[in-house]
Amino acid sequence: MFSKFQSLPSYFGGKRKLVKQIFKPIKKTDGVFIDAFLGGGSVSLYAKAKGYKVISNDIAFRSYIIGRAIIANNSVTLEDEDLARLFVQSKNNGFIRQTYCPKVFVSKTADFLDNAVAAALSVENENKRYLLLHLLIKFILACRQFGQFSNTRVTKDLEARKFDRPLRSRLYASRNIRMIQNPMLTLRKLKDQINHGIFDNHQNNEIHQKDVLDFLKDVQGDVVYFDPPYLGSNPYEVEYGVLEDVLAGKKLANEPSAFNREDIASEFMEKMFAAATHIPQWIVSLGQNKKDVGITPERLLEMVRKHRKAEVQMLEHKWIMNNAVGRDQKDNIEYLIVTV
Repeated sequence: MFSKFQSLPSYFGGKRKLVKQIFKPIKKTDGVFIDAFLGGGSVSLYAKAKGYKVISNDIAFRSYIIGRAIIANNSVTLEDEDLARLFVQSKNNGFIRQTYCPKVFVSKTADFLDNAVAAALSVENENKRYLLLHLLIKFILACRQFGQFSNTRVTKDLEARKFDRPLRSRLYASRNIRMIQNPMLTLRKLKDQINHGIFDNHQNNEIHQKDVLDFLKDVQGDVVYFDPPYLGSNPYEVEYGVLEDVLAGKKLANEPSAFNREDIASEFMEKMFAAATHIPQWIVSLGQNKKDVGITPERLLEMVRKHRKAEVQMLEHKWIMNNAVGRDQKDNIEYLIVTV
């Protein structure tokens, strides 16, 4: 696997194992690559490595941070003295401690994060600011089992200094230990991972944080990649709502997007394609957790063919975490729609 992926957080739905299949049908091997849903950044980072000018977009601030830290940044890296900034006493409202302790974070981690997020946001150099925020996202996910925020029992045990269950499993023990040890031990390792993903592809790559319809109206490029949320899977707005709240320093609505709403998902997809007719080639990835849930390959192909010739490619791929819904993946369908 592409080694620079280690610089990114491991979000559900990431396309690290599928990038070669996604790029194989692309006609133009240079020019401008548009990523309409940046997400965890793997497709944009791979496009950057292939020499495209990358223009990425995502409405989520957590994804915008990834883009600014890794995709748009061609040269600035993190140093040990940058990590020290996260421990300098900074004014904060204690939101994380008050809201997410002890269900999500033990008090020690919550206090560190309250201070560290405030410290990172106060950094004047934009590249360093987004790198530090990106580092904190990776730190938070590194402390959670499978990067999830739903397992509260273990965290409560750690807060009560009951270590039997948290340290029983070799698979989870290392993540649980990170919540109670000095954060610097984890931050230094994550810093090196992030720095490994920073390189200059000699392009002025762009990152946007817009509604996808507004983004598509103005963007110009040679190929656009669509990876919208999958209807029937857990909405990312809910799954990663804790991250958005932590970064904002307050509770947000974190409402599911139109793509996650069965009543309007297809209609919104149609609007998205209509807004992208000026872009020469489209690659669309989508999936179903069950054959009777979500948008079928045939239905999506029909939508795309209203605008141009296209074909469907079925993929053999299983998500490690059951695509974040906890269902058996034997019936999982993963596919690409490629315009030709």
